Amino acid sequence: FFLDCVQGPARCALSRLAALLGMRAGPVLVLTLSLFVREICTMAPAEREQMRQTVEEMFYHAFDGYMERAFPHDELRPISGGYTDALVELGAPAQPTRRGYSGVALTLIDSLDTLAVIGNASEFARGVRWVSENVDFDIDIDVSVFETTIRLLGGLLSAHMLANGTMVDGASHVRVAGYGGELLVLARDLGERLLGAFDGCEALPRAFVNLRDAKAKQASHQRLEQCSAGVGTLLLEFGVLSRLTGDPSFEHAALCALRLLWSKRSKFDLLGNTLDVRTGHWRNPTATIGAGVDSFYEYSLKAYLVFGKPELYAMWNASASAVEQHLRVGPWYGEADMHKGHRRAERVEFDALQAFWPALQVLAGELRPAAATFEAFHSLWRKFNALPERFDVDRGKLHDTLAYYPLRPELAESCYALYHATRDARYLQIGAEMVTSLNSAARTFFGFAAIKSVRSMALEDQMPSFFLAETLKYLYLLFDEASFANTHAESYVFTTEGHLIPLSTAFHGPGPAPPTDEQLSAYGVLQLRELIARASLPHGDCIEKGQLRERARLAARRLEAERRSEVEARQAQDPRKLVCRTPASS
Repeated sequence: FFLDCVQGPARCALSRLAALLGMRAGPVLVLTLSLFVREICTMAPAEREQMRQTVEEMFYHAFDGYMERAFPHDELRPISGGYTDALVELGAPAQPTRRGYSGVALTLIDSLDTLAVIGNASEFARGVRWVSENVDFDIDIDVSVFETTIRLLGGLLSAHMLANGTMVDGASHVRVAGYGGELLVLARDLGERLLGAFDGCEALPRAFVNLRDAKAKQASHQRLEQCSAGVGTLLLEFGVLSRLTGDPSFEHAALCALRLLWSKRSKFDLLGNTLDVRTGHWRNPTATIGAGVDSFYEYSLKAYLVFGKPELYAMWNASASAVEQHLRVGPWYGEADMHKGHRRAERVEFDALQAFWPALQVLAGELRPAAATFEAFHSLWRKFNALPERFDVDRGKLHDTLAYYPLRPELAESCYALYHATRDARYLQIGAEMVTSLNSAARTFFGFAAIKSVRSMALEDQMPSFFLAETLKYLYLLFDEASFANTHAESYVFTTEGHLIPLSTAFHGPGPAPPTDEQLSAYGVLQLRELIARASLPHGDCIEKGQLRERARLAARRLEAERRSEVEARQAQDPRKLVCRTPASS
């Protein structure tokens, strides 16, 4: 793609250089060409402003289409102009439980902070007020814990901090007048409902939960299989919820789940794809950076940056080192059996969810491998004007059935991250190319439609909420230097759904202290049991409430000891914040 922005004699010269270097016409060009093209690939300020306006118009075309044709249902059908109540369909349940469900304005909640990023304070405030006054999660439906956490809980938390006006650097201009924390109340209510999927620190959380009464009844389509990403992609949202409310139960549940998942890694520090929730055994031991595992890596690093827990950095360092050792094949990444520690086959297959990896490498300070991998991934976009869900790299062949592009954001995310880190204008050109492709291939009268197959470029009547929450947010930020998310970029991380989480001293610590003996005296039976479970202690043998309270005192002492140990580990750590990987111990 280096040659895309080079014309005339310079293009000819670089083409000849490529030939002299022995490069074949294919997906990957050597990184050294960037040294030549850096000075040639430019984008004039007027052109960049035009691209910013183009992406802004794309966002409003999609957002207005949703608000006019689908709101308050969950997602827009961009071809027919209808709607779908997609929340109950997320996570691929065998039998979605609709039972009169008519949506919770999923697309609005998911895209609230995109409105703030674009700078539309009035529409952001209108959305915040509507959600505060109208959304209720007391619904008898089964939902994916993973999808509900990243889309709804994350959207509510990010919008709450922005609406507050004092919690997000540079964003005071989107403060909502008269806002009283209503979204945080709603987020806590949702978080408490999601906690029904957890059964203590010795069991993996279930993949689905019933929002109305999770403890009394399991989700009707409850399945025993859970993926690593589903277990390992909860800590940012649950942890921030705990820090904002002062209730440690959310963070504890997510951290327990993450620790349990990590304890099941192989001797090579690799995680497989799916586990049996009941037994905790691996069902699919395939290690990958793609679907099923992807955001585990993302959250081990980002949660470390947000909360500062040394154990999270250790997880990131060991797991990322294992990926580079066992899964990397040139600029691409393969799959391996987690127990064998080598690539399963000679063939390398690209999975679209892998496209987040260069952005994560940038966050870890590894720009050169990030650029090389991004070049490889982007070559597929150039080939198809979209990113196929799966592609056989060695055979140069699309997957028979997984050839669709559902408007995923990961490649745009990595493009934005690389530009922000390098200021190399070629990433602006690539972003412009992606914008052009989306407008030409996916635009409809009402919005933007998922591409059913990159072979035919036929469209599907679906516009996922993440298209507004992530894809267009990253493309907009690529071209708008003035957005607070760029001028204060060092103050945030993005969740896996593209929601902004501040790197705040209020979050960066060991968390709330456990209750004192005096506070325990006011605890009810359920609170006592929850505290005991947080300390990984049994309570089934405690018959009398007095016995339960005594066990809770022991639990509180154990939790306080763990808290002090974490503080000491933090003080012993290098005062310079660790980000880049270091060699993992064998």
